[in-house]
Amino acid sequence: GKGFGLHAVVAVVLNLDIASPHANTLSLFVDGVRICKPQKLPEALIGKALYPAISFRSVTVQYNFGATPLGTLPFKCRFLQDASAKDVEQRPAPGKGAKHEVLFPVCLPDEGT
Repeated sequence: GKGFGLHAVVAVVLNLDIASPHANTLSLFVDGVRICKPQKLPEALIGKALYPAISFRSVTVQYNFGATPLGTLPFKCRFLQDASAKDVEQRPAPGKGAKHEVLFPVCLPDEGT
């Protein structure tokens, strides 16, 4: 399909509103315009904690999990930072001395990584 242009604002919208005809779907918007039909979540993922992840190749990405959008959408919705407590899963911070695992992807420009 058509690629995203420079400075495009891409929004991935997870609809958890059970009253919506698009409940439990993901939708993709570019510069405020829906570019595909809402995609149903697999049954095995409904009601489970979902973790946002972004993966692209050969581009620079700025992501926004804040409370305000970088662009406009044709409707009002809540953002991750402003999510309802029933729609998120928070875990307490690990205790002192707990071991942590962090993954930092390392890519070198012009090296095909």
